[in-house]
Amino acid sequence: MLNLKKRYYPFSWLLGILLILSIFYEEYESLSYTSQMIVLLLKSKYEGFRLNIFFYALSLLLDVCRFKILSLIALILYLYLTHKLNNYYLPDGGSPVGHLYLKGGLLNQYKHIPEMAIYYPACQEDCKKRKKGFKWLKVKDYAKKMDDTAKKDVRRKRRIPYLFFKIVVSQFYKFMINVYENAQIDINFAETTVDLAKFSVIVLSHGLASHCDGYSVVARYLAQQGHIVFVPEHIENIRNIYQTNEENREYRKLQLQDRINTIKQVLDIIYDDKQFSNLFQHPEKKIQPDFDQISIIGHSFGGSTAYAIAQTEQRITGACILYDPCLYIFDFEEKIKLHIPLMSINADDFYRRLYSFMENDERLEKAFQLIDGPISDHCANIYIKDQQHADFSDIPIIWNGESGLYSISKNVHEVHLRFGMILLLTKIFLEESKQYHKIKHDKVNQDGNEQLKSKILSEIEKNFDVQSKKLLRWNALPEK
Repeated sequence: MLNLKKRYYPFSWLLGILLILSIFYEEYESLSYTSQMIVLLLKSKYEGFRLNIFFYALSLLLDVCRFKILSLIALILYLYLTHKLNNYYLPDGGSPVGHLYLKGGLLNQYKHIPEMAIYYPACQEDCKKRKKGFKWLKVKDYAKKMDDTAKKDVRRKRRIPYLFFKIVVSQFYKFMINVYENAQIDINFAETTVDLAKFSVIVLSHGLASHCDGYSVVARYLAQQGHIVFVPEHIENIRNIYQTNEENREYRKLQLQDRINTIKQVLDIIYDDKQFSNLFQHPEKKIQPDFDQISIIGHSFGGSTAYAIAQTEQRITGACILYDPCLYIFDFEEKIKLHIPLMSINADDFYRRLYSFMENDERLEKAFQLIDGPISDHCANIYIKDQQHADFSDIPIIWNGESGLYSISKNVHEVHLRFGMILLLTKIFLEESKQYHKIKHDKVNQDGNEQLKSKILSEIEKNFDVQSKKLLRWNALPEK
């Protein structure tokens, strides 16, 4: 499980106390209002605003209009939400992780990569000299991206006001990733020779409306396992302006091609000996990728990206891992040739519940059935009970309370368990894929992927408990 620390919001409680003074003690009204404005400024700077601020604003307005009873009711709702909405700091602990944030410079040569984050194992001694922490969110128009995402499908029943996103996003800028910027890489995690240190590499493709540090929990964990993780920024129009399914599909295909070009350019950097080495300068060793262990991971539309890359890009030599991928833009009419093992970890019913027209679960199962050759024995399609689509990103941690309140996540009190399972499944599959490439099976095992299933269930039981195994299933549930 993840080691998460609860985040507290003292300025939120102080605002409530000051408002109580103005409601019950009119002689302190002027002082209370002045103090609230000061605290609001401090809250904006250090905490950002949360969903409960709507009830605070309502209570303040009603108090100014002398509707004391209604103001008190709104204040009670404000204080209730302040208590109810749990959020967490992004995880800390374990070996230190280095972080590079690239914008311009090297990337000027690559028009499809506007920005990129890189996570890697960092040297402990070097980190002692550096300040820890990097802003989780640097994208200025993130509220617009979230708003477009909420509106992108005309079938979505509930609409969220844009003001909601503007207020919520102000909090996202206050979170810090526990990494060391520009730290020296730790060669203890590498395969070393006299003058060379080789690292396994992972490219991570984020989903629509996310950003290059939006999966810091996954990226940081993988870096602690010894991988170098490249996370490019995908900048695209989130909202789909087309109404018919076919127009929608063609529009997304064009976006997918742009993403594929982005990943190809990331691979160009990884395979460029000079450029890769310059990113991770070390006083003793030349840093190089392990060209036999270059993998790709993608979430949602990033899963679409990873799936497309896995079929066409021979420079991906390790594994392909999909987090609740969107596959409705693909056609499945013939056998699929893969040269790397494929695993998909899926949410419970996201596509069936909101986007049934995509038939995503059916397409996903067909994709696995069509995998041809011995490699099919080393692939896995896994569903996690009550897992939600956003739960693969950092959102259920930094927006835990609001995610639960608006049903973006379920069982938010179990975020430690569910995120821990995703990380463990990812780790297991990367290790199993490494073994597969060493053995290079030449015939299909008649037991299918039962050995892989057995390994996964055994590790889940060992790291969590027997009951946790019941959260996993190997097929999508049929429509009820």
